[in-house]
Amino acid sequence: MDSNVQIERLKKLLREEVASFCRQDNNSWRKSVSETISEIRERKWNAVFFGGTLRSLLISRLNENKPGRPRDIDIVMCGASLEDMRSSFKPYISRQTRFGGLQLKRVNWQFDVWPLKETFALRERKMEFPKFSDLPSTTFFNVEAIAVEIWPKPGRSRRIFSGDDQFFTGITTRTIEINHEANPYPQLCVVRALVMAAKLQWKIGPRLLVYLGEHGDTMSPKDFEAIQEKHYERILWPGSYFEKAMKEVRRAIERRETEAVELSLPGQLTLWPEDEVYHQRIHLRTLKAATSSKNKK
Repeated sequence: MDSNVQIERLKKLLREEVASFCRQDNNSWRKSVSETISEIRERKWNAVFFGGTLRSLLISRLNENKPGRPRDIDIVMCGASLEDMRSSFKPYISRQTRFGGLQLKRVNWQFDVWPLKETFALRERKMEFPKFSDLPSTTFFNVEAIAVEIWPKPGRSRRIFSGDDQFFTGITTRTIEINHEANPYPQLCVVRALVMAAKLQWKIGPRLLVYLGEHGDTMSPKDFEAIQEKHYERILWPGSYFEKAMKEVRRAIERRETEAVELSLPGQLTLWPEDEVYHQRIHLRTLKAATSSKNKK
């Protein structure tokens, strides 16, 4: 299939997933999402979903044919200052993020919200009047270089801001690569790259591979675990797993790879604590069934 046709189909699917995600349903597990969106709309703030939130929605539909549940929901707003947001969302604020936005916690959902002009890379460029279309150029990863309107204007479809469409190219080729390298937290980028590659079982692009070698080699197992605890609020992998992953990275670099590389990383990571409970229950049921079958024999 022609790549342009593929990309247009993915855009259509993404619009459908965002529309479904935003749909008002007071009995839904997404109730806190629709309430937050409604509160933003009532204040007449323009807003977009951004980055990994959209990747999670699209990948869940593509891979599992079910609605996605992002680990957190990134919302960027225009027409609201950080103080405006602080005042409006005061009951839900858990902390200020390292990039200068606010983290909200509502029931079982986590939101990261911030004003467009406070986006780290846009501040670094000293852009006086940034636009939502500038956002895709700010993300470290290609598969986060995407923003979509939360609600469209009457009579037209939601606008998608994806720059040169490298987000969609990354999805179709199953490749994670660097988009905008400048980042104040390179070790976090290393951890996130390896976790994402493991969870999705995707390839790592040649530029990202070199970056992992440069910034991951100096990290100890304790560093890997501390960064996970701070970012994910739990340890997904023991530090020894990252050490093994970094050995694979070094071997790939030594081979002077010029194409994307698929590393042998442990899959089936769970980003939600309740997922672990679910898998434990399945495991216990399997053991119980096996024991019962053995006793019958």
